[in-house]
Amino acid sequence: MTNSSSKSAPQSSFVPLSPNERPQQRLNLVQSLGPRPEGFSGHVCWIDGPPQKPPLRSPRNVERVCSVEWAWSPTHDRLDSYYINEKPNYWALWKHELDDGSSPWRWTWRLYAYAPKVPNEDVSTIVAYMLFDAWTDEARAVGLDHYHWINETGILDTETVQAIGRAVWGNVDYE
Repeated sequence: MTNSSSKSAPQSSFVPLSPNERPQQRLNLVQSLGPRPEGFSGHVCWIDGPPQKPPLRSPRNVERVCSVEWAWSPTHDRLDSYYINEKPNYWALWKHELDDGSSPWRWTWRLYAYAPKVPNEDVSTIVAYMLFDAWTDEARAVGLDHYHWINETGILDTETVQAIGRAVWGNVDYE
């Protein structure tokens, strides 16, 4: 990711509020996640702690990864928008989430995962495995189930997000 492709951090993320705003549903090519990059070591912040030099504030230059939604009931849901941010020594995966516990509701940034840079590896592969590791850990630790739909894509296309979901929830042993 270079400065020319970087974007300033959004103040809000897309939330479909009516049926005609829901993402278009269509058939997608079934693909696999592909091999884990050699030397890759992803870290989930709530398990491993922050990186050695954590960001001091919310991100400034981010690129959208994807946005997914869980809709368990009309009053119980979860909407996560993920963004990648390049740091000097690592990649930072940010979760942009709606804080509905505040009044008024507001969007907040949380560092979700990070991974040291791997030479000659594509950012889409790195971010796919960062998301895979984070979702796998969350599924095992708190029983997070498969998301219900994909709201937006970015670095990761629909087929890749679906491959990550199949890899996570097809292989999770809930303890």
